[in-house]
Amino acid sequence: IMFIMWKPCQPFCGAILTVMATVIAFTNAQDAQNNCTSAVVYNNSGCTTAGNYETANASSPAACCALCMGQPKCFGWTFHRGGECNLAETPKVKKAVSGATCGCRRADCGVDSTCTPVYRPPKPTPKPLPPGKKQPNLVSIIIDDLGFDDTSIHGNDIQFTPNMKSLVQDGILLERHHTYLWCSPTRRSFLSARYPVHITGTQAPDCSNYLPLQFTILPEKLVAVNYESHFIGKGHLGWQTSDHLMVNRGFATHVGYLGGGESYRWGGVYGSPYNMSQVTKHDMWHNILPATDLVSEIYYSTNFYTAQAIEVIEGRNESKPFWLHLTFQAVHGGTWRQDVPPQDSIPNTTHYRDIGYGSATRALDNGIGNITATLKAQGMWDNLFMVVTSDNGGDCGLPPKAPGSGSNYPLLGRKCTAFEGGTRVAAFVVGGLIPQNLRGTTNSQLMFVADWYPTFCNLAGVDPTDDWTDPTTNITHPIDGVDVWEALTANVSVRSVLPTTERSIIWIDGSHMWKLINHEVQTNRFYQNGSQYMDDKNPCLSNATVSLSLGVAEPFVPASCPVCSNSTPCLFDVYADPLEESNVAKQNPDIVAKLASMLASYVPYVPDLEQANLNCYNCSFNPGEKWDNYVGPCCIKNTSNLLL
Repeated sequence: IMFIMWKPCQPFCGAILTVMATVIAFTNAQDAQNNCTSAVVYNNSGCTTAGNYETANASSPAACCALCMGQPKCFGWTFHRGGECNLAETPKVKKAVSGATCGCRRADCGVDSTCTPVYRPPKPTPKPLPPGKKQPNLVSIIIDDLGFDDTSIHGNDIQFTPNMKSLVQDGILLERHHTYLWCSPTRRSFLSARYPVHITGTQAPDCSNYLPLQFTILPEKLVAVNYESHFIGKGHLGWQTSDHLMVNRGFATHVGYLGGGESYRWGGVYGSPYNMSQVTKHDMWHNILPATDLVSEIYYSTNFYTAQAIEVIEGRNESKPFWLHLTFQAVHGGTWRQDVPPQDSIPNTTHYRDIGYGSATRALDNGIGNITATLKAQGMWDNLFMVVTSDNGGDCGLPPKAPGSGSNYPLLGRKCTAFEGGTRVAAFVVGGLIPQNLRGTTNSQLMFVADWYPTFCNLAGVDPTDDWTDPTTNITHPIDGVDVWEALTANVSVRSVLPTTERSIIWIDGSHMWKLINHEVQTNRFYQNGSQYMDDKNPCLSNATVSLSLGVAEPFVPASCPVCSNSTPCLFDVYADPLEESNVAKQNPDIVAKLASMLASYVPYVPDLEQANLNCYNCSFNPGEKWDNYVGPCCIKNTSNLLL
């Protein structure tokens, strides 16, 4: 049965849908070849020389649809501003322009006989909830580069983050919540429940499978038990194929940028971010297409994402449980970060180290406050569980660049380092599910960002199991995250070992929390006012080299001053020495050896897409050109029943 591929076509084509349903696909290869008139080449039987599109000029989507409907061998349609249709073209509805090219795809072309679909895990298994419990509403908010001491949640005198302070007073402050030392691995860990040491600490490249299709990610778990889920904000997950887009992996909607950074207006921009006419490429996505319909609305990204969140909350299907995954750009550096709308700015007279950074933080706090107010107004709060966390420690320059931006006081180090300031982050949980007697308390149990996947699954009533067996080694890899609900509500330890990065690991042994770092360079410490100075407690090593082994260059580090190495590692007892001032490795060689062995046991296992898998896609195009100078998937699936 043939069908229309894109909803906007339906008003124009509904009357002839019945005719379409009677079309029989060609089985004669030569006949198919003769009726394919586009110049696109596609390597499969029946379309080896001609391609699989009929093409014609059209002035509107309606005209395109009518032309395609006049071609009995076609089952779908596309419409473009200009240029020829090709196999990779996506169903787009753009502003009509004279002479735009339209095309309709033939039913008997488009699947390579050598295509081997990517392995997909079994459908998630629902699990009964305890008697009297119902599926809660879920909210996860990931903040970009927020420092440990950038808000008032830890009791400092900052006055412009009252909403987060109020939420912590009504929730639980997470005192030992860790992430990776920078953003992409943290974000992929949250959605996959895998440690970054397993899914690599590399910042996910555009055309990568670093959030592997072979895994069942969290939205796919939740949609199996009827959740309506929405993703708003920063991605940085890798998007090798159209199947990697979030709306093809369990989310009902997605608005945000795909890469690792953007301006605070217009989304991600390449070229001149200050002049729209000189921008060479954008990064902003809306469901299955570049967000050409939304870019003009991005007056300040924090406020834009807040408005998008409020819209999906108010427009949700109230008969379903709800999950909002909101990943703010704030307070990451970016063009126009300091151009905060006046109502969100802090006065220039404010006693604060950086007025622009403080205003960006206030805008973030206001956004979280407005979202919270909406959740309460919608009657969702009493049955809600919210997690708020930074994706890594606060970003900052190194002295003599002071005062810098983020502050991780009193911890050692910054984003990009394995010290506490790089991975131990500002985080809290709140909502009606928090027991009354625990509201306003602090929890010091060791937790990691991967733990929210199984915690959410168990709250929602779905089995969190997601084993993946490597076909090359026959080794089965389960998820790494653990359900921390009991740690939150009963204050019991649920993990004793945590590899925070490829070069650092934590082990709780009775009254000791040992932390080994075997590769690191000198970093900064903070004064209480947020200004910085170089660490003077861990001296530079002579005749030592450091290999950070992260897949990309480490920025902003004085590589001439290694302080921890394989031959001279750093060992801290974090319970007794939370500021990492006293390296006790020499006094504890057995502990060092044990932790080094444990850390070495974590080996990355991110699966690639094999060529046979990629044969199911068309990758023969320039993504920038294809997506009208927007970034986007590098390969598009060829099957006829996919959105792309």
